[in-house]
Amino acid sequence: MKKKLIASLAASMVLGIAGTSFAAVVNPFSDVPAKHWSYGAVTKLANDGILEGYGDSTFRGDTTISRYEMAIIVAKAMSKMDKADASNKALIEKLSQEYASELSKLDVRMTTVENKVDNVKWSGFIRGKYDSDTSDGHNINGGNKHYFLRLDGSAKVSDNWQAYWASETRHDYTSNGWSKLGTQQDNTNDGDGTWFRIWTQGKVGDVGVTAGRAWIGFGDNAVWGHEATGLWLDLPTGKLKTTVFAAKPTQGNGAISLIDATNTNIYGVNFNTDISKKLNINLLVGGNQKNDRTINTAGYYEDKNGSPNWVAPTTTVKKQQMSSWGGVTLTTKITDDLKLTGTYAKTNADDFNNTEHIRLDYKTCDLNKPGTYGLYARYFKFGLNGDPSHDDEWDSLRQDSKGWVLGVDYAIAKNVQWTTLYSDQKVGISNSASEYNRKLIRTQFDLHF
Repeated sequence: MKKKLIASLAASMVLGIAGTSFAAVVNPFSDVPAKHWSYGAVTKLANDGILEGYGDSTFRGDTTISRYEMAIIVAKAMSKMDKADASNKALIEKLSQEYASELSKLDVRMTTVENKVDNVKWSGFIRGKYDSDTSDGHNINGGNKHYFLRLDGSAKVSDNWQAYWASETRHDYTSNGWSKLGTQQDNTNDGDGTWFRIWTQGKVGDVGVTAGRAWIGFGDNAVWGHEATGLWLDLPTGKLKTTVFAAKPTQGNGAISLIDATNTNIYGVNFNTDISKKLNINLLVGGNQKNDRTINTAGYYEDKNGSPNWVAPTTTVKKQQMSSWGGVTLTTKITDDLKLTGTYAKTNADDFNNTEHIRLDYKTCDLNKPGTYGLYARYFKFGLNGDPSHDDEWDSLRQDSKGWVLGVDYAIAKNVQWTTLYSDQKVGISNSASEYNRKLIRTQFDLHF
């Protein structure tokens, strides 16, 4: 019989139709006489522990029931086929043949219910995060301590198309610091619970299509790992996975190296393939509208009381913008528990035009297995114009900086992850006069659902 019968049985029990009350809802079949051979067969299965009868622990062997109810009982027996001995397996097979028509109808009815119930799915996580973020001993981001809710939804449109949407809500639980712009942090950040990402995925022929506003990353996200609005096409090129794209960044300039990013179009192609069982290569090549402009720079720091202090603008800088860029990422599995990833990226900007990132991972935190953990060490150097937009990972990896990170992820319970990291960095490395040291300690708890 079809494998879906087990799922159908589970759904029928949830709907409360395994008892005699079901006959009041649907009873299109003639009653089964109490002396029918199948009654004796079912009684034997019950006595042998294969069936438990009705939900009230009784087996009404002398009660006349519908063939549809009998089919549900047979489906129960089929779900425990592995526990039956040879004689009981023969009985179950004979019963399944007797009620094949009813079992088939039950399967169709319950599959329809399952499809409606499973059409829309929800997932996400709740986070509590605390940062100790200092620059030369001064707190530079007192507002980066917050509660965070990420909510993701998806809906099946057809066999080939799926719709997605995402929302973020973030609230600070401390506001004792000042932002780098010199304004005091309030109790609510820019994540206000709107559906800020909406996109679709599907196929046109053999071409995979992603369209809308989505977060997209390539390789280890050291060249591009950010939100954009656009079109991504996965081409049917066999083992060599090929993606071409045209999009516009939508997260502003703070975490993106491109000047006037939200008004700049990007485009490119990404290739990914396994060179061997233990080595993968990812190549990203792209470009954007060139948009040089002159900007003023000013120094800023906080005193020990968290009050803003300014150094007046003294330098006018022309930020030499990129118009083409690319990067290669190699990932190798050294052992079953040890993985090494390295990325080198370069742009056509005049200065500070390369990015380097190396990551070593030991083991993996599995949210389904409490007690599992992952350890990692990272080295990075993100040139001021070295990549169009690496993933800044909640402001822990700024552009124009270099340094290292040590971190641990630990599954303290099923679907509950604890993460802690320490990072020692130099920020503003393109200008030795304004370069400063940064030390970041971050700890957070994620509850996934």
